[in-house]
Amino acid sequence: MNTQRPKIAVIGAGWAGLSAAVSLIHRADIALFEAGRQAGGRARALAGKNDGFSFLDNGQHILLGAYHGVQTLMQHIGVQPESAFLRQPLQWYIHEGLQFQTASLPAPWHLLVGILRVKNLSFSLKIKLLSDMSALRRWAAHHKTDLTVAKWLRTRNVPRSLLGQFWQPLVWSALNTPLEQASLRILCNVLNDGVWSEKANSDYLLPKQDLGRIVAEPALDFLHKHGAKIHLETRVSHLNHHIDGRIEINGEVFDAVVLAVAPYHVDALLPEDTPDYIQTAYQSLHYHAITTVYLRYAQTVKLPAPLTGLDDGTAQWVLHRGALGLPDNEVAVVISVSDYTEAWKDKDLAEKIHADIKRVCPDLDKPEAVRIITEKRATTAATVDFVQPDFSWLHHRRIYPAGDYLHPRYPATLEAAVQSGFAAAEKLMLDLRFE
Repeated sequence: MNTQRPKIAVIGAGWAGLSAAVSLIHRADIALFEAGRQAGGRARALAGKNDGFSFLDNGQHILLGAYHGVQTLMQHIGVQPESAFLRQPLQWYIHEGLQFQTASLPAPWHLLVGILRVKNLSFSLKIKLLSDMSALRRWAAHHKTDLTVAKWLRTRNVPRSLLGQFWQPLVWSALNTPLEQASLRILCNVLNDGVWSEKANSDYLLPKQDLGRIVAEPALDFLHKHGAKIHLETRVSHLNHHIDGRIEINGEVFDAVVLAVAPYHVDALLPEDTPDYIQTAYQSLHYHAITTVYLRYAQTVKLPAPLTGLDDGTAQWVLHRGALGLPDNEVAVVISVSDYTEAWKDKDLAEKIHADIKRVCPDLDKPEAVRIITEKRATTAATVDFVQPDFSWLHHRRIYPAGDYLHPRYPATLEAAVQSGFAAAEKLMLDLRFE
């Protein structure tokens, strides 16, 4: 048994890498390598000028009460979730469409009663929605084979109104994958651990601060305080094995490595003798974009809900920043599966988004400022029968991949990233302990 503190390198300071480093810091000597100027990966404050906005993130993230890994990470680094997020009961509000809020009852009654109180929906459609939800829970419990969400919805003969105002926005928001490819199994996992399990797990956690202040910056401070060596703006080349089996990184030797970079950067770091099946697994991943549009107006934006949806516009969800204690003339618009927006000019997209918001707030003049941020490879696609690569070859060589795309049950989310970082750290320590 190894009784000395191992020397561990963590490559990548996104939420997976930060989680792994925080988990390991009391048990190992940590060096954290990050190619960019900032930690946080795709969930961080946007560098540069804010154009008068209260803050700009590299994308508008909406978290859930079921994100227990994120909340555990925050507690480790000394950040209280209550100060970082506005916590609100799940409220589904589609403009001129389906609207409900979970009731103040234990699960599953909070959802059942909430749906029975739905506005702008006939009683027969309420019963249909409840029936489909019940059928989906039974499917999750009894079926081992996966299928697409679209195929399952067709077997249920879901009406177009429920498809457009509930199922499609739900799947796009949760999985960032088109219904024709989206995994029904992964959707069920999200619902099982979220809205179906406990009322508190279905709550929205809406960031009141930029994501750098919520996790990235306090995590770096925590790691630095506990002796980690932090190397920002530092690129790492191919991982090479030292003669004694350890791993050499930029001239320094480590007992093991957590490889927590984006999947499309992994190939450049893997050892040259990595088996083809591992490289092929990375190359076969598919991605979808997410676009965030920040708008600032001269007057107050009076949205009917903190998160207002539109089922037939370019904008999908409009987050009212005034509800978060931020300036009430700012909004953030989220467009999932936004691959198609790449062909549009920013001016055209901004005009389309403003037109959507005017449907809800007709008195608004044109915005004073607009910022558009598109992450082209925001998430890996949550497709049917996704099989996690077999990393035993890498583990045997003391390399432990981590990232949101590797979670065995969830789509690529912040919670998946944090849980993956924790899991890689535990696997690494378990393996080193018995060498």
